Amino acid sequence: MRMMCRTRLVVAICLVLSGSFSQRGQTRPLVSGDQALGEWQRYTVSGEDFSVLLPVVPSMSTSDTYIDARRSRRERILAAYSNGVVYAVYTFENKSLSLDDLIGRFANRNAPIEPVTMDGITGKRSRFETDDRLGAVQLFAVGNKLYGFQVSGSKLGNPAAGMTKFFSSIRLNNQPEGNQVLEGAGEQPASNSETTLVNPSIFSGKDVAIKVAVITKPEPRYTEEARKNSITGQVVLRAVFSSSGVVTNIHPVTYLPNGLTERSIEAAKQIRFIPAIKDGRFVSMWIELQYNFNLF
Repeated sequence: MRMMCRTRLVVAICLVLSGSFSQRGQTRPLVSGDQALGEWQRYTVSGEDFSVLLPVVPSMSTSDTYIDARRSRRERILAAYSNGVVYAVYTFENKSLSLDDLIGRFANRNAPIEPVTMDGITGKRSRFETDDRLGAVQLFAVGNKLYGFQVSGSKLGNPAAGMTKFFSSIRLNNQPEGNQVLEGAGEQPASNSETTLVNPSIFSGKDVAIKVAVITKPEPRYTEEARKNSITGQVVLRAVFSSSGVVTNIHPVTYLPNGLTERSIEAAKQIRFIPAIKDGRFVSMWIELQYNFNLF
């Protein structure tokens, strides 16, 4: 008997590579060029075969995905936010997976798929662009791992410059160098207070021109105590998806025992997203999160 969690965001949110709402005439960057990028550091993970430059310490979540009664697959998400752009790295054990499977999961349905080579390894890449969004993904198979490198951002945040820097920094080898990333929420922006946001007001979904776009959304993991007690049910959280790109003001609306409420809050802090936009600025938006814990 396995226990799994499934998440729901109640407010309608456009996902990473789906179509997005349009806001013509609002594509100026907040800051430009190197000023927007700042100083990046190289990061890697123990046991992985990659390293990459990122603007801040990323969040990291590791989980075991159910395949069948005898097998599970280790998956990992690293994600960093800066200036309206999310940079993400996905790692998979390639049990029952292929690059084509990842293309179906990450690539825009209407975007062309092209070959790309990095460190002698040929993978696949795809790029998409709308009136207000820009994104791309590169996918590689390295040994017994599959890797996905993804950038998705609002054009308010100058994603093209960050995209070039991120993808050109990818290194694929079995002895990667860089700062070791640890499990957890990563670096939280200094502007974590609602008084220092790009726009200090907090809006509902109906009040913004472009809603929050969730890019990475790790699932909470069961605690051992909850597993032993076969706890099931739902944790509902109300939170602010702030204009600074961090989930703040997290308040439980409904609870579960044995640490599942706390695990849900931890997972919410690891969400990386493009903030909502109103009047050509990033703004904060209330979101309700639902985490469903089930037995099967």
